[in-house]
Amino acid sequence: MNDLEQKFIKYKKKMFSKPEIGKLYERQIRYIYEKNGWRVIPYGIVKGKSDLGRDLICFKKKQVLIIQAKNWSKTKTIHEKHLMQLSGTILQYVNKTKKIPKGILISTTKLSKTAKEFAKQLKIQYRYIKLDKNYPMIKCNINRYGKKLFFLPFDRFYDKVHVEKNKNEFYTNSIKIAKNKGFKHVGEK
Repeated sequence: MNDLEQKFIKYKKKMFSKPEIGKLYERQIRYIYEKNGWRVIPYGIVKGKSDLGRDLICFKKKQVLIIQAKNWSKTKTIHEKHLMQLSGTILQYVNKTKKIPKGILISTTKLSKTAKEFAKQLKIQYRYIKLDKNYPMIKCNINRYGKKLFFLPFDRFYDKVHVEKNKNEFYTNSIKIAKNKGFKHVGEK
C-alpha cells in the first residue's frame, strides 16, 4: 500500500467535525445525483454559511433541483421553518433566473407532522438518505485536454470537479481501480 492509499484510508477513518460531516453528507448526495446523470453544483460547500439554504443545485436537460441537506441525529426532528427557508430560496431563485426548480429536502431524520403538511403544500419532496462514509468518493475525471485524472476528497479542487457518466467518468472507492483504468492522481507528474 502506498502513501496515497494510506492517506485515503486515514481520511475515511478519521473523526469528522460537525462541519466536515455536513460536507461529507452533501458530497454523498452529490455522488447519488451525479451517478444518475445530473450536473451538480455544490453550492453549500462553495458558499458556506451564505448558501441561502441551497446545498446542491442540480441540472438535467430543462430540469432544475434545489436540494437542502440536513445530516442530523435521528432524535432530532425537522420543523416547518426549514421547509419555509427552502421555499423562500426557491422563490428567490425563480425571481433571479426565471427557471422553476423543484425543491427537495434530504435528511437523516424525520419531519414533524406540521413540516410534512408544509412539504405537501409547498410541493417540496422529502427524502431520507442515511450518511454512508463508505460511498465511492474518488472522482475519475477526464479534463478538457483528454487527461484522465482522479481526485480524492482532500484534494484542492475536489468540489469543483464534475463526474459525467456520458464522458466515461466515474466514482470509485479504489485507487487501484482508478489507476487500472488509466487515471492518474491529480498530484502525480
